[in-house]
Amino acid sequence: MKEPSVTQTKISLWRNSLLRRYLVLALLVAVLPLLVVTWLYDRFTGELLENLGEQKVQHSMNATRAALSGFLKARQFELETIVDLPDIERFVSGDPLSPELESTRALISFETDSFDIYGVLFFDAQWQLKTALPGVVSSGSPYWGEKQLSLAGLPRRNFADFVLIGPQAPLPGRSGWFLFAAPLPATSGETSSSGFVALHVRFASLTELLKSQARIDGFRPLLSTAEGHRFTVNGQPAMEQTPSWLSEEFAPGWSIEVIKHDPAVDLSQELRRPVFLLGVGASVVLVGGFFMTLILRLKRRFVPLIEGAEAVSRGDWNVHIPPDGNDEITLLARAFNRMGGRLKALIDSRLEVEKKAVLGEFSASIAHEVRNPLATIKVCVQSFPVDEDPRSKELITLVLEEIDRVNGVVENLLSFARPFDPERVWVTGGDLLRRLAALIEPLAVRENTNLCLSGDMDARLCVDENQIQQVLMNLALNSIQAMPEGGELSLDVQTVNQNTVITVSDTGSGMTPEALERATEPFYTTRTQGTGLGLSISKRLVQLNGGKLSINSEPGTGTRVSLIFNASKGTHG
Repeated sequence: MKEPSVTQTKISLWRNSLLRRYLVLALLVAVLPLLVVTWLYDRFTGELLENLGEQKVQHSMNATRAALSGFLKARQFELETIVDLPDIERFVSGDPLSPELESTRALISFETDSFDIYGVLFFDAQWQLKTALPGVVSSGSPYWGEKQLSLAGLPRRNFADFVLIGPQAPLPGRSGWFLFAAPLPATSGETSSSGFVALHVRFASLTELLKSQARIDGFRPLLSTAEGHRFTVNGQPAMEQTPSWLSEEFAPGWSIEVIKHDPAVDLSQELRRPVFLLGVGASVVLVGGFFMTLILRLKRRFVPLIEGAEAVSRGDWNVHIPPDGNDEITLLARAFNRMGGRLKALIDSRLEVEKKAVLGEFSASIAHEVRNPLATIKVCVQSFPVDEDPRSKELITLVLEEIDRVNGVVENLLSFARPFDPERVWVTGGDLLRRLAALIEPLAVRENTNLCLSGDMDARLCVDENQIQQVLMNLALNSIQAMPEGGELSLDVQTVNQNTVITVSDTGSGMTPEALERATEPFYTTRTQGTGLGLSISKRLVQLNGGKLSINSEPGTGTRVSLIFNASKGTHG
């Protein structure tokens, strides 16, 4: 039986759409309630809008309070960062312009790079200004000119472990501000703080956060202090004496106040009929448009699922449906993508297992067929009589070296086909690297290669020492061969979280993206005399020891190979 095409499926989806069937019914069901709502809106619109406005103010009050608290919290984090900077107390007790404090001044400037902060002020224990570091919006005193700042008459309140000073209302030619201060760490030999560091904060940056409240008709927000001062959203003193309708404190002594006015909301007699008719028409248009839009949108979202299923049925496992939205159809698309990905991974894994099995059997068979004749040949060559002819000695030595080289290739084949189970013990990365360095140092000197050891030599890992030593030797030899003109070979061991990472890096020619992608494939090599098994065997040995081999390389920048082992797992981990 012939399966329907995608086009036929789309037509069927449109003809049999449940949404299209329910469109007319939904219009009928929706019109009556909307007519009732329209009548109620016409009759009770003033009271309804007022109640909605009050509810909106309540919600807006919570949001504004969170915004103001968040603003102060951000300043708190900035101040904590500044207090923890090195030598920060020297800005009170020493020379703040000392070259030794240049890096600390740079860090302070970075933390205060904001249009909300005029600068950073340092006071001694008696709150006398000692140093003023300007920010991006600073101007005038105390940063330039007369470097004085009077705190007389300004209220001070504890805010957690900090001090909130102010606010200072705007003066002619001067903007309003407040200080957010914290004690400096005590210097050596002292038990109390040597002074205070304060953020000189633009007051209007705080009051401007009240603007969300100001957009609600009939209500006016103000920022008030415990001393009875009120400020507008622009940070100016407010002359408003009306009692607050709603008030919430967001910091010690500082509150958000909302003043309620009488909103002029009422529909005139002549506008009621047009509003009533508009409600009826809007109900029809909105409901009809909503369902039509929903139908078209669902069509656009279901068709890729149908096409994806068709592609999977044809054996195309790479199909991917872009998730769009956060609803049930999106969940279905993601589940479909996961299903396709897992099926593809399962098939690829099975093919890889079968390929390795066949390759292993082939390698073992070749190794068996070659090793026995090779051993016989070597014995026979070693039994040849050695005369005084140097040429004969050289030929016999050359033959024996070639036999050993072929035997090494056979050993690699056997290692790839049937690697021995590791006998894992606890060793240190330093022992492995020092042993490797001792083995390859003569070769490195001969090849004009600078050998460098670094890192945490006491980092421990649980591995088969001989197998990992074999891996490191292979990596080091590869690095030296990649630097025919000489270079630097770096051996490093580090502890990262709960992992021990051994890194072998060189300054050689690097790898192309294609070579990097295939580097650990069996029998893949870019060298004319290579077998292509070194990295393959290394990867398998690392995996057998519970680790992971990672290669990073770019042409012309060298190669970096990392062996990552979980240092928290023991011999049975």
